[in-house]
Amino acid sequence: MVAGPRRLRLYVTIGQRLLRDSLLFQILLDSGVELVGESETGVATLNHLQAARPTVLLIEENLQDNDGLTIAEHALTMNPSLSVLLISDTPVSNGRMAIYLEAGIKAVVSKDQPIQELIKTLFYIRNGQVYIGNWRQQPEPAAMLAYQALSGREREVAQLMASRLPVRDIAGRLGVSCKTVHSYKDRIFVKLGFERLPELILFMQRHQHGAAE
Repeated sequence: MVAGPRRLRLYVTIGQRLLRDSLLFQILLDSGVELVGESETGVATLNHLQAARPTVLLIEENLQDNDGLTIAEHALTMNPSLSVLLISDTPVSNGRMAIYLEAGIKAVVSKDQPIQELIKTLFYIRNGQVYIGNWRQQPEPAAMLAYQALSGREREVAQLMASRLPVRDIAGRLGVSCKTVHSYKDRIFVKLGFERLPELILFMQRHQHGAAE
């Protein structure tokens, strides 16, 4: 007797109940998908993931308590064979896509993507394949030139942020307030064209020798 195709064991982490239900109502019409768990927050996901034993984690990029990338990284540490599909509500730049793929995320899709494409992607990544999709990716800015144009203090803050030092510790080391550090952070991100801290960390690690000049 030939065994049938293996069912996809799906765990869904989406904060908005309405969005989560609307997706599940359509995804579960496919008999090849079994829902093994759902959560609104990242913490709840990590608490339930091991018992649920999903093969695919469908997770929202922006959660109530954390970001999808951080939760996905913890989930993959717990279960390296897990396939993660991240749902984004904003265009994904080349820099962010590189960070997601290097973190082990198998696919990043837009909330505007048709449900049929989402389901196709779920089955595509189930066996560990990577799916990027037809993103209109934004070209990366000339980040190195922009870095060279930063002030000395902005470069110092950027280097401390890239070393994952907490804002409070950066403020103490520089003798300024936390509010001032946040102001520097905002200016650095705008000037370099970055949106998230992992982009800055990756940039500094890749270009630390050139950036230090």
